[in-house]
Amino acid sequence: MHSDTEQTSERIDAATGPEADLRDWSSEVERAAESPRTSSSTATSWILIEDARNPESPTSRISQETLMRRYWPAVFAFIRSSGRSEQQAEDLTQGFFCDVVIGRDLLARADDRRGRFRSLLLSSVRNYLADDHRMRTAQRRSPGDARLLSIDTEHPGSEPAGTVDSPESAFNRRWIDELLERTCDEVRERLVARGHSMHWDILRNRILKPCLTGADPVPHEELARKWGLRGLPQVATLLVSAKRLFATTLLENVRATLPPGSSPNAELHELLRTLGAGR
Repeated sequence: MHSDTEQTSERIDAATGPEADLRDWSSEVERAAESPRTSSSTATSWILIEDARNPESPTSRISQETLMRRYWPAVFAFIRSSGRSEQQAEDLTQGFFCDVVIGRDLLARADDRRGRFRSLLLSSVRNYLADDHRMRTAQRRSPGDARLLSIDTEHPGSEPAGTVDSPESAFNRRWIDELLERTCDEVRERLVARGHSMHWDILRNRILKPCLTGADPVPHEELARKWGLRGLPQVATLLVSAKRLFATTLLENVRATLPPGSSPNAELHELLRTLGAGR
C-alpha cells in the first residue's frame, strides 16, 4: 500500500511527466502562435538577408557569415543524403555557398513576398547538384584561402550516404535541428541573464535532453534536492515558466523565417513532431 507521499509523487509525475510536459508545451506554442506578429519577432532573418546583400553595409560580411552558419548543416545534409561521400558533401557544400549563394548572388533573388528563403535555398542546391552531375570535372571556384568566410570546418552532423531520409527530408531535419539549437542557446542566455539558472537546468533536464537526445528525464526529486526547492510542485512551477519562454522564443525564430502574413502553424507542428520523437 502506497504512503500519502508516494501517492502524491505519482500524481505529480502523471501530471508533469515528459509526455505531459511536451503536451502542455505544445499547447503553449499553439496559443502563442495565435498572437499578432510584432516588429521584434518577425523579420530577423529577412533583415539579416537585406544586410548581407548590401555591399555598402559595414556589417554585410558578418550577416553573410551568420546566414551561412545557419543554413550550412541543412545544405550539407541534403548533399550527403543524395549519395555523396562525406568529403564530396563537404566540398560540394563549400562550392554551393561560394558559387551560388555568393558567386551568383542568390541573396539578391530572395524576396519575402515570394515565399520562404529556405524554399529558395532548397531549390537552388537541388539545381546545383544537377549541374555538378552534368559537369563533374568542371573546376569549381573557391575563395582565395579555399575556405568560405570563417565557418567551422567541423562537420555539423554527418549524414550517412543513402540513408532512409530523402535529401529533402534530411535538409528539413537539419534545418529544424539548427533552429532548435539556436533557440536553446537564446533561452539559456535569457534565463541566466535574469539569474534563473535553475529554470534553465530544470528545462534542460526535464524537457530538452529527453526530447532532443532521448535521454531519461531527471526525476523531480533530484532536481528539487539539487536546487534546494520546496518539493516537486515548485519544480513543476519553474518548469512551466521556462517552457513558456522557450515556446515564445521558438515562435519568434519560426516567424522570422516566414513571409509576412504567413501562419507559423505548419512549421510549428513539424517542429513539435520532431521534439516528440525523442531523438
